[in-house]
Amino acid sequence: MWERQRTEVRQIAGAIAFETVMRYGDALARSPHAEKTMETTAERVATAVARAVAGERVAHAEEIVRSARSAALETATGAAEEVAEKTAARLTADAAAASLKAAREAVEEELKDAWEAFEESREGLRRSVGRFAREEAARVIAEIAAETVPPVVEVRVAGAPGPVRLAGHAHAVLPDVLLALGAGCHVLLVGPAGTGKSMMAQQAAEAFEQEFHALSLGPTTPMSKIFGYYDAHGHYHATPFRRAFEDGGLMLLDELDSGHPGLLAELNQALSLRSCAFADGMVTAHPDFRLVATANTYGTGGDRQYVGRQALDAATLDRFTIIEVPVDEDLEELIALAHAPARPDDTRRVIAEVRRLRATAAEKRLPVMFSPRAAIDAAKLLQAGASVEQAVRWRVVRGMSAAHRSALGLAEDEG
Repeated sequence: MWERQRTEVRQIAGAIAFETVMRYGDALARSPHAEKTMETTAERVATAVARAVAGERVAHAEEIVRSARSAALETATGAAEEVAEKTAARLTADAAAASLKAAREAVEEELKDAWEAFEESREGLRRSVGRFAREEAARVIAEIAAETVPPVVEVRVAGAPGPVRLAGHAHAVLPDVLLALGAGCHVLLVGPAGTGKSMMAQQAAEAFEQEFHALSLGPTTPMSKIFGYYDAHGHYHATPFRRAFEDGGLMLLDELDSGHPGLLAELNQALSLRSCAFADGMVTAHPDFRLVATANTYGTGGDRQYVGRQALDAATLDRFTIIEVPVDEDLEELIALAHAPARPDDTRRVIAEVRRLRATAAEKRLPVMFSPRAAIDAAKLLQAGASVEQAVRWRVVRGMSAAHRSALGLAEDEG
């Protein structure tokens, strides 16, 4: 008897649950909990689908939207039904105390109308989620494309047959650099360490489809590194500068304000007259010879951060178009995130700390530096498995004095 009664209770409880889903389907589907579930589901599905094809530069956007909508419809509808079933279970506990006969009669009486109402709610749910999924997929696709498909820098140069184009993430001042080089000017990039000055020179060579040559200058860099030399057997040895000057190419003279004043003075003739006395004779510059120099100061000598820099002669500075290269924080973040694809949240934490320290150091005029290179190297450490604390300690605040740590608001053990 008890077994038969338990069976009957289960049957009636199941019927009540089913009737509840039918009767309250529309309301449940529109409840805040269900709406949040649908939004989360649709966003997750759309994101997954968009990211799956982001490497293909989002070539089939319509197909992505259709896939995201279909997946979101199926998943979100199931989620809404799950909410309805959970609510039904709660209501069943109250209804079970009522008469089994009354419950059966109520179910039979309202089953037909409840089913029709639920079908209408399902159709409305499909339309609502489909619209949301389509809009969400379009938004996610745009975001993924912005993150994964590098923009194209395009600059029109007077006299050029077409615009100069360069694909890839680039510093905000790169168009200015391309414009100045395209106008035939020698360019001096001035800015803090790690802001991408040398990288811009490489990108400029790529944009102009030129061979790239580079030389870093220092107080002891000899003349022969620039102008070449004869060895003991009478053979002339050319240099990267000679090849760029004579055959055409883009020459990078890195750390110009660290070079010896005498060496820089010898370059003045080549830069102004486009004619240079090399070890084996006079050479006229190729029409496509371009030169980019970098410096951390404006030629005024050492300062609190760059104590070893040389003062640049006014005659040397007069040969250059000077472009300031500040920290490009958007580029800093893009490159750092690219180096730690598995740790984006931790990378953003490190970037935020680097920027806080950078702002504090600038405000208090401290002789310490927090360049984008620090954030990028810290991201590499994160990707390799280091913790956020280790990455910051090893790369960002390493070697600082107690006084500087205190001024920056760092705990004693963070140095």
